[in-house]
Amino acid sequence: MLWRPEGAFSARAAEGSVRCAAGPSFTRGCGRGTAALKVGTLRAPSAWPMGTTVAQDGSEFQGLQLEREACLASNYALAKENLALRPRLEMGRAALAIKYQELREVAENCADKLQRLEESMHRWSPHCALGWLQAELEEAEQEAEEQMEQLLLGEQSLEAFLPAFQRGRALAHLRRTQAEKLQELLRRRERSAQPAPPAATDPPKPFPAAAVLPTGAARGPPSVPRSLPPLDSRPVPPLKGSPGCPLGPAPLLSPRPSQPEPPHR
Repeated sequence: MLWRPEGAFSARAAEGSVRCAAGPSFTRGCGRGTAALKVGTLRAPSAWPMGTTVAQDGSEFQGLQLEREACLASNYALAKENLALRPRLEMGRAALAIKYQELREVAENCADKLQRLEESMHRWSPHCALGWLQAELEEAEQEAEEQMEQLLLGEQSLEAFLPAFQRGRALAHLRRTQAEKLQELLRRRERSAQPAPPAATDPPKPFPAAAVLPTGAARGPPSVPRSLPPLDSRPVPPLKGSPGCPLGPAPLLSPRPSQPEPPHR
Protein backbone atom coordinates (compact mmCIF):
# COMPACT_ATOMS: atom_id res chain seq x y z
CA MET A 1 0.00 0.00 0.00
CA LEU A 2 1.42 3.36 -1.06
CA TRP A 3 1.51 6.29 1.34
CA ARG A 4 0.06 9.54 0.17
CA PRO A 5 0.49 12.86 1.92
CA GLU A 6 -2.49 14.48 3.55
CA GLY A 7 -2.06 17.58 1.38
CA ALA A 8 -3.04 15.64 -1.73
CA PHE A 9 -6.36 14.58 -0.20
CA SER A 10 -7.06 18.08 1.06
CA ALA A 11 -6.27 19.54 -2.37
CA ARG A 12 -8.67 17.16 -4.10
CA ALA A 13 -11.39 17.83 -1.55
CA ALA A 14 -10.98 21.57 -2.02
CA GLU A 15 -11.15 21.18 -5.80
CA GLY A 16 -14.35 19.16 -5.51
CA SER A 17 -15.96 21.69 -3.20
CA VAL A 18 -15.09 24.54 -5.53
CA ARG A 19 -16.58 22.71 -8.50
CA CYS A 20 -19.76 21.90 -6.61
CA ALA A 21 -20.20 25.49 -5.43
CA ALA A 22 -19.59 27.09 -8.80
CA GLY A 23 -21.57 24.65 -10.86
CA PRO A 24 -20.91 23.31 -14.33
CA SER A 25 -20.83 26.73 -15.87
CA PHE A 26 -17.99 27.81 -13.62
CA THR A 27 -15.93 24.82 -14.54
CA ARG A 28 -16.50 25.33 -18.21
CA GLY A 29 -16.00 29.10 -18.17
CA CYS A 30 -13.41 31.51 -17.03
CA GLY A 31 -13.43 30.13 -13.49
CA ARG A 32 -11.54 27.07 -14.76
CA GLY A 33 -8.21 28.92 -14.64
CA THR A 34 -8.82 30.20 -11.10
CA ALA A 35 -9.73 26.71 -9.86
CA ALA A 36 -6.63 25.29 -11.54
CA LEU A 37 -4.49 27.97 -9.88
CA LYS A 38 -5.94 27.20 -6.48
CA VAL A 39 -5.46 23.45 -6.97
CA GLY A 40 -1.85 24.01 -8.07
CA THR A 41 -1.23 26.11 -5.01
CA LEU A 42 -2.68 23.42 -2.77
CA ARG A 43 -0.65 20.70 -4.50
CA ALA A 44 2.67 22.52 -4.02
CA PRO A 45 5.15 20.68 -1.73
CA SER A 46 5.52 23.74 0.45
CA ALA A 47 1.82 23.56 1.30
CA TRP A 48 2.16 20.02 2.73
CA PRO A 49 2.44 19.85 6.55
CA MET A 50 5.02 16.96 6.47
CA GLY A 51 7.01 18.03 3.43
CA THR A 52 10.17 18.97 5.31
CA THR A 53 10.02 15.77 7.41
CA VAL A 54 9.78 13.62 4.29
CA ALA A 55 12.79 15.38 2.77
CA GLN A 56 14.85 14.86 5.89
CA ASP A 57 13.85 11.19 6.05
CA GLY A 58 14.93 10.78 2.46
CA SER A 59 18.39 12.24 3.14
CA GLU A 60 18.81 10.03 6.21
CA PHE A 61 17.77 7.00 4.19
CA GLN A 62 20.36 7.82 1.57
CA GLY A 63 23.03 8.17 4.30
CA LEU A 64 22.09 4.79 5.77
CA GLN A 65 22.18 3.26 2.31
CA LEU A 66 25.71 4.61 1.78
CA GLU A 67 26.83 3.29 5.18
CA ARG A 68 25.40 -0.12 4.33
CA GLU A 69 27.30 -0.23 1.07
CA ALA A 70 30.52 0.82 2.83
CA CYS A 71 30.07 -1.91 5.47
CA LEU A 72 29.46 -4.50 2.78
CA ALA A 73 32.60 -3.43 0.95
CA SER A 74 34.73 -3.58 4.12
CA ASN A 75 33.31 -7.01 5.01
CA TYR A 76 34.10 -8.27 1.55
CA ALA A 77 37.70 -7.03 1.81
CA LEU A 78 38.12 -8.62 5.26
CA ALA A 79 36.68 -11.90 3.99
CA LYS A 80 39.18 -11.96 1.11
CA GLU A 81 42.05 -11.23 3.51
CA ASN A 82 40.94 -13.99 5.89
CA LEU A 83 40.69 -16.48 3.07
CA ALA A 84 44.19 -15.54 1.94
CA LEU A 85 45.53 -16.13 5.48
CA ARG A 86 43.76 -19.48 5.92
CA PRO A 87 46.70 -21.64 4.66
CA ARG A 88 49.04 -19.87 7.06
CA LEU A 89 46.60 -20.54 9.89
CA GLU A 90 46.42 -24.23 9.05
CA MET A 91 50.23 -24.50 8.97
CA GLY A 92 50.47 -22.73 12.34
CA ARG A 93 47.94 -25.12 13.86
CA ALA A 94 49.90 -28.11 12.61
CA ALA A 95 53.18 -26.71 13.99
CA LEU A 96 51.49 -25.97 17.33
CA ALA A 97 50.21 -29.54 17.54
CA ILE A 98 53.74 -30.85 16.92
CA LYS A 99 55.13 -28.56 19.64
CA TYR A 100 52.49 -29.76 22.09
CA GLN A 101 53.45 -33.36 21.35
CA GLU A 102 57.13 -32.59 21.95
CA LEU A 103 56.26 -30.77 25.17
CA ARG A 104 54.27 -33.78 26.37
CA GLU A 105 57.23 -36.08 25.69
CA VAL A 106 59.64 -33.74 27.49
CA ALA A 107 57.30 -33.56 30.50
CA GLU A 108 57.10 -37.36 30.66
CA ASN A 109 60.91 -37.68 30.49
CA CYS A 110 61.32 -35.04 33.17
CA ALA A 111 58.87 -36.81 35.49
CA ASP A 112 60.69 -40.12 34.93
CA LYS A 113 64.07 -38.57 35.70
CA LEU A 114 62.72 -36.87 38.83
CA GLN A 115 61.38 -40.17 40.09
CA ARG A 116 64.73 -41.88 39.45
CA LEU A 117 66.53 -39.02 41.18
CA GLU A 118 64.34 -39.34 44.27
CA GLU A 119 64.97 -43.08 44.38
CA SER A 120 68.72 -42.54 44.02
CA MET A 121 68.75 -39.87 46.74
CA HIS A 122 66.85 -42.17 49.06
CA ARG A 123 69.16 -45.06 48.25
CA TRP A 124 72.39 -43.08 48.45
CA SER A 125 71.56 -40.83 51.37
CA PRO A 126 74.35 -40.15 53.94
CA HIS A 127 72.82 -42.57 56.44
CA CYS A 128 72.56 -45.33 53.83
CA ALA A 129 76.15 -44.67 52.75
CA LEU A 130 77.28 -44.90 56.38
CA GLY A 131 75.54 -48.24 56.79
CA TRP A 132 77.13 -49.53 53.58
CA LEU A 133 80.62 -48.44 54.75
CA GLN A 134 80.14 -50.13 58.11
CA ALA A 135 79.02 -53.34 56.39
CA GLU A 136 82.07 -53.24 54.08
CA LEU A 137 84.33 -52.67 57.09
CA GLU A 138 82.92 -55.67 58.95
CA GLU A 139 83.26 -57.82 55.84
CA ALA A 140 86.91 -56.79 55.32
CA GLU A 141 87.79 -57.50 58.97
CA GLN A 142 86.05 -60.86 58.87
CA GLU A 143 87.92 -61.78 55.68
CA ALA A 144 91.25 -60.80 57.30
CA GLU A 145 90.46 -63.00 60.33
CA GLU A 146 89.63 -65.94 58.08
CA GLN A 147 92.93 -65.51 56.22
CA MET A 148 94.79 -65.41 59.54
CA GLU A 149 93.12 -68.63 60.68
CA GLN A 150 94.00 -70.32 57.39
CA LEU A 151 97.63 -69.28 57.83
CA LEU A 152 97.73 -70.58 61.40
CA LEU A 153 96.16 -73.87 60.37
CA GLY A 154 98.63 -74.23 57.53
CA GLU A 155 95.98 -74.19 54.86
CA GLN A 156 97.59 -71.19 53.13
CA SER A 157 101.21 -70.42 52.43
CA LEU A 158 102.95 -67.27 53.64
CA GLU A 159 103.65 -66.06 50.10
CA ALA A 160 99.92 -66.13 49.23
CA PHE A 161 98.85 -64.80 52.64
CA LEU A 162 100.87 -61.59 52.72
CA PRO A 163 99.49 -59.86 49.55
CA ALA A 164 95.88 -60.84 50.30
CA PHE A 165 96.12 -59.83 53.97
CA GLN A 166 97.74 -56.52 53.05
CA ARG A 167 94.98 -55.70 50.55
CA GLY A 168 92.28 -56.65 53.07
CA ARG A 169 93.78 -54.53 55.84
CA ALA A 170 94.22 -51.54 53.51
CA LEU A 171 90.58 -51.84 52.41
CA ALA A 172 89.41 -52.11 56.03
CA HIS A 173 91.44 -49.05 57.02
CA LEU A 174 90.01 -47.06 54.10
CA ARG A 175 86.41 -48.03 54.97
CA ARG A 176 86.97 -47.17 58.64
CA THR A 177 88.35 -43.74 57.77
CA GLN A 178 85.48 -43.02 55.41
CA ALA A 179 82.91 -44.09 58.01
CA GLU A 180 84.47 -41.88 60.68
CA LYS A 181 84.56 -38.85 58.38
CA LEU A 182 80.95 -39.41 57.36
CA GLN A 183 79.84 -39.74 60.99
CA GLU A 184 81.58 -36.47 61.82
CA LEU A 185 79.88 -34.77 58.88
CA LEU A 186 76.46 -36.02 59.99
CA ARG A 187 77.07 -34.78 63.53
CA ARG A 188 77.98 -31.32 62.25
CA ARG A 189 74.88 -31.22 60.11
CA GLU A 190 72.66 -32.21 63.05
CA ARG A 191 74.25 -29.55 65.24
CA SER A 192 73.76 -26.85 62.63
CA ALA A 193 70.13 -27.91 62.18
CA GLN A 194 69.35 -27.58 65.91
CA PRO A 195 68.52 -24.00 67.02
CA ALA A 196 71.06 -22.48 69.38
CA PRO A 197 69.75 -21.78 72.92
CA PRO A 198 69.46 -18.09 73.79
CA ALA A 199 72.41 -16.83 75.81
CA ALA A 200 71.58 -15.60 79.31
CA THR A 201 72.42 -11.94 79.63
CA ASP A 202 73.45 -10.64 83.08
CA PRO A 203 72.50 -7.10 84.07
CA PRO A 204 75.40 -4.65 83.70
CA LYS A 205 77.35 -4.10 86.91
CA PRO A 206 78.39 -0.56 87.91
CA PHE A 207 82.11 0.12 87.72
CA PRO A 208 83.84 1.21 90.95
CA ALA A 209 85.02 4.79 91.11
CA ALA A 210 88.58 3.70 91.89
CA ALA A 211 88.78 1.76 88.60
CA VAL A 212 87.63 4.71 86.50
CA LEU A 213 89.17 7.73 88.24
CA PRO A 214 92.94 8.15 88.79
CA THR A 215 94.47 7.38 92.18
CA GLY A 216 94.71 10.95 93.32
CA ALA A 217 91.19 11.78 92.23
CA ALA A 218 89.80 8.70 93.99
CA ARG A 219 91.42 9.59 97.26
CA GLY A 220 90.53 13.26 97.02
CA PRO A 221 92.60 16.45 96.51
CA PRO A 222 95.92 16.61 98.37
CA SER A 223 95.99 18.57 101.59
CA VAL A 224 97.43 22.04 101.06
CA PRO A 225 98.85 23.93 104.07
CA ARG A 226 97.04 27.08 104.89
CA SER A 227 100.18 29.24 105.33
CA LEU A 228 103.46 28.72 103.45
CA PRO A 229 106.82 29.89 104.88
CA PRO A 230 108.79 32.53 102.96
CA LEU A 231 111.19 31.45 100.25
CA ASP A 232 114.35 32.45 102.17
CA SER A 233 113.46 30.31 105.14
CA ARG A 234 112.93 27.11 103.09
CA PRO A 235 115.82 24.63 103.33
CA VAL A 236 117.59 23.87 100.07
CA PRO A 237 118.22 20.13 99.59
CA PRO A 238 121.78 19.16 98.79
CA LEU A 239 122.53 18.21 95.21
CA LYS A 240 123.94 14.86 94.36
CA GLY A 241 127.54 14.98 93.19
CA SER A 242 131.05 15.59 94.49
CA PRO A 243 131.14 17.91 97.51
CA GLY A 244 132.18 21.45 96.75
CA CYS A 245 132.01 20.99 92.99
CA PRO A 246 129.13 22.43 91.05
CA LEU A 247 127.25 20.19 88.73
CA GLY A 248 128.36 20.51 85.16
CA PRO A 249 126.50 19.63 82.05
CA ALA A 250 125.66 15.99 81.69
CA PRO A 251 127.81 14.21 79.08
CA LEU A 252 126.04 13.17 75.93
CA LEU A 253 126.04 9.49 75.14
CA SER A 254 127.08 8.69 71.64
CA PRO A 255 125.35 5.76 69.99
CA ARG A 256 127.29 2.60 69.62
CA PRO A 257 128.54 1.89 66.17
CA SER A 258 126.45 -0.76 64.53
CA GLN A 259 128.32 -3.93 64.04
CA PRO A 260 128.02 -5.47 60.59
CA GLU A 261 125.94 -8.59 60.55
CA PRO A 262 127.61 -11.73 59.28
CA PRO A 263 126.52 -12.75 55.82
CA HIS A 264 123.86 -15.40 55.64
CA ARG A 265 125.10 -18.72 54.54
